[in-house]
Amino acid sequence: MTVTVTRGSSGSSGPNETADAAVTDAAMTDVRTADVRTDDTAAETQREPDFSSSYTGSLPILLRALASSVLMTSYQSSRVLVVRSDGDRIDTDLKVFPRPMGLAVRPDRLVLGIWAQVLDYRRNDAALEVGVGDPLRDACFMPRASHVSGMINIHDIAWGRGGLWAVNSMFSCLCTFGPDASFVPRWQPHFISELVPEDRCHLNGLAMRDELPAYVTTFCRSDRANAWREGGAFDGTLMDVAENRIVVGDLCMPHSPRWHRGEVYFCESGRGLVRAWNPDTGTCRTVVELPGFTRGLAFAGPLMFVGLSQARVSRIMQPPPIAEHETESGLRVIDLDTGEVVAGLRFEGDVAQIYDVALLPGSRYPEIVEWDDERVGNVYRF
Repeated sequence: MTVTVTRGSSGSSGPNETADAAVTDAAMTDVRTADVRTDDTAAETQREPDFSSSYTGSLPILLRALASSVLMTSYQSSRVLVVRSDGDRIDTDLKVFPRPMGLAVRPDRLVLGIWAQVLDYRRNDAALEVGVGDPLRDACFMPRASHVSGMINIHDIAWGRGGLWAVNSMFSCLCTFGPDASFVPRWQPHFISELVPEDRCHLNGLAMRDELPAYVTTFCRSDRANAWREGGAFDGTLMDVAENRIVVGDLCMPHSPRWHRGEVYFCESGRGLVRAWNPDTGTCRTVVELPGFTRGLAFAGPLMFVGLSQARVSRIMQPPPIAEHETESGLRVIDLDTGEVVAGLRFEGDVAQIYDVALLPGSRYPEIVEWDDERVGNVYRF
């Protein structure tokens, strides 16, 4: 049962006009600008952040056909980006969170890992009847619970046996969560000798198979504090969790492993690649090369959604090969059967880094209610 108590409403800002810009891929034609809905926190900075974007005309058509929307996290801009469509245009709804990272999404539930918490949202469409909002909204996700994990440098998260699994990069382990602890350590690479908050190998990506952790990615195979920042040869790995062994080595900043169609797809981010490893043959192939630091994968049948980030040049780390090329931040949709880019979105302004990408099925135009929204206090479910 859902009971709503109305104590007034607050308006939301309308779409901001954005400038047209070309998208680099030759296959991405019919480029349009997206509506942007943001919050009022931008006034805290000296200038208003630029969240403008352009997209291909095929993207809203595709999302309408899938009856889905796309969620992306950007820790660099402290935003969750909700890419939604009415079938004719793209609207990008921006929600503020401290250091948003991994996403675990179901049609009726959304879990988000942030700076020192794991936030749990449940779908409650009765909240759409309260306050002022876009009339196109077809789903509403309300805050339901929060777990304080401490700053474990959370990366990928996923549902499986035993609850929510997370990559705990700070302690170089996979973990779950319970009410009596910040986290429960469940697995660590064979080369990690102890659980200490030193981010020794930059464990970051997690692929589930049959509801169990199956594969992970690391930046290196070191057992020293922050060794992955030292530079030198790129020594990233794709690891089999059950066997605790490296199946692909010498990778350049790998991320986002996902089990799909009998292979492990993952991003070799530092080279702008998406690759796939076949456990039956032990072979690894390149699926696609894209103009950005690839990170964040989601699938819908033969379609692969890939997040792109601008390459960062660090004074500490050796720059990756992708930094030698012009890069961009956004999203590409690849048809795995043909290898073609069929849709895309490019951020033109201040969104430089994308971490995770997730498809939200069953909702083309969702709303995520922030924790300081009035509805958190006056919409009840029991």
